Amino acid sequence: MFSMKIRWVKFADSFAELREKLGERTTLLMPVNGQSLLLVQDLGKFYLVQNKCPHQGAKLEGAHCEDGHLVCPWHRYGFDLKTGRGAGLYLENYPIEERADGIYAGFEYFSLF
Repeated sequence: MFSMKIRWVKFADSFAELREKLGERTTLLMPVNGQSLLLVQDLGKFYLVQNKCPHQGAKLEGAHCEDGHLVCPWHRYGFDLKTGRGAGLYLENYPIEERADGIYAGFEYFSLF
């Protein structure tokens, strides 16, 4: 009856633009789809995650990366950047897709059709 779908939202023109915005930082707040999400660059790859640690709700701004994990600056909980899993909790992450006209983030939603 219900099916999961993804709505894609453009949030940048290119990966070069994102690299320029990040500069030397690992993370950057990005307004996407009416939300303030965290853009993360680790080992040359980009990730888009919620800006709230699922442990106690602390902001993840200022987090750093270790071995493919985003580490909360407050509690040192680490979350896998590919799956969002860590410490028995789940950090919501959003797929990123490059298209001819820009960089898109995917947001899941339920549909009747």
